[in-house]
Amino acid sequence: MDRAAPKQLTLAVASLGLALHAYEQAALSTAFSLGWLLWALAPYAVCLVVLFSSSSGIPALCGVLVALGFDLIAHYDVFIHPIGSTAALSLVFVPLWDVLILCPVVMLVAALLVRRRRALLHHAP
Repeated sequence: MDRAAPKQLTLAVASLGLALHAYEQAALSTAFSLGWLLWALAPYAVCLVVLFSSSSGIPALCGVLVALGFDLIAHYDVFIHPIGSTAALSLVFVPLWDVLILCPVVMLVAALLVRRRRALLHHAP
């Protein structure tokens, strides 16, 4: 795989996350809130910091895919098929879980796997 491909895919997935949250703020909420938009984009910002500070784009790509996946689940649970009156709380807690737990753990595991793969390829006959 081309070295630039994971970085380009990471930027594309982060753009999808931006589009999703901008749509939620502009079309689905009662009033646009820049603060809530920035809060929702925090996991993507963390992944982009990792993207631009590392030599491999694979860990950041894994992080944004996890963030987008959980954001899509939260979007479905809040806007499409809300089950209870507290469904909207996921808009507060999903970015928090993404920033503090999910994205860092996924990016760490991906970075360790990339490092392990490089070591194995380096020692291959």
